[in-house]
Amino acid sequence: MSTYREDKVIVRGRNVKLLRGGKGAPLIFLHDAFCLAWLPLHDRLASEYEVFVPIHPGFAGSDEGFEQFEMMEDLVIHYLDLCEVLKIQRPALAGASFGGWIAAEWAMRYSERLRALVLIDALGLRLTSAPVADVLSLDGPALRRTLFAEPNSLLALQTLPDTPQVDAIVGTILGRRALARFAWQFPDDPSLLRYLYRTRLPTLILWGERDQCVPMAHGDAFRNGIAGSQFEVIAGAGHLPHMEAPEECAKAMQDFLRGHER
Repeated sequence: MSTYREDKVIVRGRNVKLLRGGKGAPLIFLHDAFCLAWLPLHDRLASEYEVFVPIHPGFAGSDEGFEQFEMMEDLVIHYLDLCEVLKIQRPALAGASFGGWIAAEWAMRYSERLRALVLIDALGLRLTSAPVADVLSLDGPALRRTLFAEPNSLLALQTLPDTPQVDAIVGTILGRRALARFAWQFPDDPSLLRYLYRTRLPTLILWGERDQCVPMAHGDAFRNGIAGSQFEVIAGAGHLPHMEAPEECAKAMQDFLRGHER
């Protein structure tokens, strides 16, 4: 049973929608661009941690002042400001897909402000030999086939219906606009790979075995670029293993984070 609550937090004059639940050491989870919700994964993590799921600037619920955000650095500073407002010090940080890109940029710049890092099928790297799918050009069925290992599953159809419900249309438009702001043509930072060595904290990299959006070569590149990082493949999952395989992802994350409590 979910025990989270929804808050509104003001950060530098902007309203931020925040989902939070659980007790314990703080864990910030940066969401992907397709599902802005409290997930079964978060429930499992909240059994051991206080989990914070802030909705990114530009997405539904946090869409005020989006014109102030022009590059990834702006998002990183935004989350540093959010931590100050919430009085969170050295949280564990996890991010999936687009949220994983933000998390990687944050950790590369400010490792000392984090306790541990978890990247889940993260965007952000430019590998000419393994290009990322252009998700902004895909319709509902094609996008499901790219993101989900089982595109006709109830989970996939509920997350990305062919025709969004009326009350979800605005949120869908806002999400695509926000993603396009940072990922139009190239969903990456060409300098990130070069500076991954500056990510100096315990890091776990999780990757869906059947990811057709961000090839597993990107997971290998993150592992090779971040010294001492761990890499685990989530069997049978696509680009969103935190949704398709929440129990496996939660176990991998909890086992990893327990080993880095300080």
